[in-house]
Amino acid sequence: MSSFFKIRFAKYMDKKDIMFFIGNYWAKNHILSNDQMFFDFQYRHEDDLQFVLALDNNNRIVGVLGYIQYDPKKNEQDIALALWKVIPNLSDPVLGIKLIEYLRDNIKHRSIFCVGINKKTIGVYKFLGFQTGKLLHFAAFNTECKIFSIAIPPLNKKFLVCGNSWNFKITKSIELSLEKLIKLNGYKKKKPHKSKNYILKRYVKHPYFFYTFHEVYEKNFYLGLVVSREVEHLSGRALRIIDVFAENNNISRIINEFASILKKSCYEYIDVYASNLDMKLLRKGNYELISDSQKITIPDYFSPFEQKNIDIHFFTTDNQPTYLFKGDGDQDNRR
Repeated sequence: MSSFFKIRFAKYMDKKDIMFFIGNYWAKNHILSNDQMFFDFQYRHEDDLQFVLALDNNNRIVGVLGYIQYDPKKNEQDIALALWKVIPNLSDPVLGIKLIEYLRDNIKHRSIFCVGINKKTIGVYKFLGFQTGKLLHFAAFNTECKIFSIAIPPLNKKFLVCGNSWNFKITKSIELSLEKLIKLNGYKKKKPHKSKNYILKRYVKHPYFFYTFHEVYEKNFYLGLVVSREVEHLSGRALRIIDVFAENNNISRIINEFASILKKSCYEYIDVYASNLDMKLLRKGNYELISDSQKITIPDYFSPFEQKNIDIHFFTTDNQPTYLFKGDGDQDNRR
């Protein structure tokens, strides 16, 4: 294969070729290789596709880098990477890195990150000067649940202690809830910053998943939103925290108090994957740390179901502590 490779942004007319490439070189039955509606949901932005492409001198795709812009109208936006694949054994051994550099150099941004990187590629991201880590995985268990079909719980489940000053209300109007959110001073400064349009597209307009939004109040003060999604297996049901929109200093407290949802519910547990959480607060509070646990199992894969713990690694170009969740990028789009 030629040693000459051209790198450019994708156009919508490249859609079929990209889908074919994903099916041929990533996974034969990958949803992005055969579901055009979902492909558009994930990657279409106006008349373009959010992909960087590498092509040989015959204009055949030999590499792709998918990305998701959190606020394309702003120069200081944050960008999530979502799918990165280059055909192995090409004459240019750093072509994959060039795709990232092309994106970095040609779209104005504040930070670039990826949730769900392959553990084997961590060294590449460190070489590029990025910060790497692993999302913390926590779970709170329903003490009233007698039969666990999804999880393998701890032998002694914690008695949930939740403050009376907290209230979680399922939102009646997403639009009004988001208007409240964007007015919070601390939310405006968050990295990554999720715009109203991004939140609506990502969670409200998802073609397959239904997400629940809970407004968070402490002493009647609005603190933000919790995005969650139900999962089930056999007779078991659980609730997963997919994202939390709030000022950084409130996120761990909100997660800890959100365990109150378990009371009088049919859920086995509530779990969350996120970076930069207050481990001391959550472990002392209502949650168990699942990361690295040998005795507790909280699955991440449900289609098909696998009863095992899964680590989710990430990288970010931001040198400051960053709150990333399972909902970032494409980690909650396929399972």
